[in-house]
Amino acid sequence: MKDKCADALFAAGAVKFGEFRLKLHETNPDAPLSPIYIDLRVVRSHPAERRIVVDEYQKLIQGIPYDVLADVPTAATPFVAILAERLGVPMVTPRGGEKTHGSGSSIDGTFKSGQLALVVDDIITKADSKLEVINTLKEGGLLITDVVVLVDRQQGGVERLQREGYKVHVKYPLAQLLRYYVETGQIEKVMGERVLKYLGLQ
Repeated sequence: MKDKCADALFAAGAVKFGEFRLKLHETNPDAPLSPIYIDLRVVRSHPAERRIVVDEYQKLIQGIPYDVLADVPTAATPFVAILAERLGVPMVTPRGGEKTHGSGSSIDGTFKSGQLALVVDDIITKADSKLEVINTLKEGGLLITDVVVLVDRQQGGVERLQREGYKVHVKYPLAQLLRYYVETGQIEKVMGERVLKYLGLQ
């Protein structure tokens, strides 16, 4: 069965193969380079594929309680902005680093203390960026119970958030995405096996 969102990610060039440094290399520089990189930042430049990806996010968040949507800058920002516009709901964006001018707020947007924020991102690896955002939002007075991501690299991030007490909603475990691309002939079987071996999923 065809998967429109998976096909859209591939068509937009969001699924890349080669040797890549990840955020985890900032704290673990000797870790093996990743043979795959999921780059949803490129999807913003492809209107048809962007629409399909936002459709998928809309399905993912159905039934999850929230008062405001919170993006993890910057990969998820355009998707969350479009989603907030579609649904007619507020959006906030946590800042990276302390703001030293203007209002001094570490969160862009308006909200009330005690409101429930739904954190939305593109991909999860070790969950470092998710926890940074969650901490910023909580320090600002927002509550967080759920996190939504499109792709789980299956490298411990989901489990880490779950241990911290958060519910994590994922569209694609990476192994599932890879197997789909192999089955549909979009990548060679040997490439899929190489990535699965790197992830320890083979």
